[in-house]
Amino acid sequence: MQSTRRRQRPRLLTPSFTALLVANVCFGYAFSSFFLLPKFMANQLGAGPREVGFVLAAHGATIVILLPLIGAAVDRFGRRAFLTAGALAMAAITLCFPLVHEVGPLLYALRVAQAVAFAMVFAAGGALAVDLAPPERLGQGIGLYGTSFLSMNAVATACSEALAGSLGWPVAFAVAAGSALLSALLSLRVREPPRDPADVGTGDGLATLARRASTWRVAIVIGLVGAGLNAVFSFHQLYVLELGITNVSSFFVAYTAAAVTVRFVFGHYIDRWGHRNVSLAALTLYVFAVLGVAFVQELGLPLIGLGIGLAHGVFYPSFNAVVVAGAKPAVRGKVMGIFQASFQLGSAVGGIVFGTLAAREGYPPVFVAAAAGLAFAWVVLKLAPEGRNR
Repeated sequence: MQSTRRRQRPRLLTPSFTALLVANVCFGYAFSSFFLLPKFMANQLGAGPREVGFVLAAHGATIVILLPLIGAAVDRFGRRAFLTAGALAMAAITLCFPLVHEVGPLLYALRVAQAVAFAMVFAAGGALAVDLAPPERLGQGIGLYGTSFLSMNAVATACSEALAGSLGWPVAFAVAAGSALLSALLSLRVREPPRDPADVGTGDGLATLARRASTWRVAIVIGLVGAGLNAVFSFHQLYVLELGITNVSSFFVAYTAAAVTVRFVFGHYIDRWGHRNVSLAALTLYVFAVLGVAFVQELGLPLIGLGIGLAHGVFYPSFNAVVVAGAKPAVRGKVMGIFQASFQLGSAVGGIVFGTLAAREGYPPVFVAAAAGLAFAWVVLKLAPEGRNR
């Protein structure tokens, strides 16, 4: 009986899917290194919360604009070329950061260029992950793909913080660039599934998808999650530095350990228990975890990171599966693009709003407001019809 069940379970870790995961690990290191950008800006450029918020918002706004368009291009022209080109671009751009000496046009230009590179990799890689994963293991496949990126949140921040502290920021940026280059080389081993020529260029366009009520509901939920996560990632560093806590990487280590563990150990239950049910449960935890950042002195950075990691580690792949389940190959790039663009739009708007709020009222109100937004997202998802019949 057990051997029969194993034969009936489709294989997920094929050579192409595995190559995609490893390439995503390397790109994740390069991207995650820039979670320390607020610390770099504060210590090296003398930036305050408002400047940090606007720089991060420029990055997010660019992704919002480009991701749906790049997603459409990925659907039309293929996935792997965008995956490789985006990783190469990230490597070249990252090498330019040692030239930044002030919060000015160069810093904004580099962050915008990084956003273009990220949009290319995310739209292409996300569509490939859905293409390569068996439908019966879609939630687990999305979770593993996200975990391959997420696992570098802890490694990259810890390594980059150590490298910057001992050898300087230029060395930290050079290592990140090398990782992006390795990602580009590894991406060449990914074999894109053949597509029916009749499907290329077919399916609903961006305008049609954008007019659907379901798209708006998804955008509200994932946008508020993006705002909440951005509030934590961007401003907890400035808050704890103000409190006299100098080692910020402990948050990322705990966050990543929790998210990676829950996806590896319980990832298959996302498909068994229902994507929608899992999303609602994870979003409940998200509300309280973000609210807890306001009490970081009492709770400690590792515990906060643990809570956020558990919540995001479960919510993102389960809700992504709710959104993408049933989407035809001809529109998967666009669907993934709209999904992540909405996440980044929430992150960008949240960066501006929460940066202004922090400058006027301090940091604790930021996390209270972010938690309230997540509670509203829970209500929207609870009332939405998406995923009820799957």
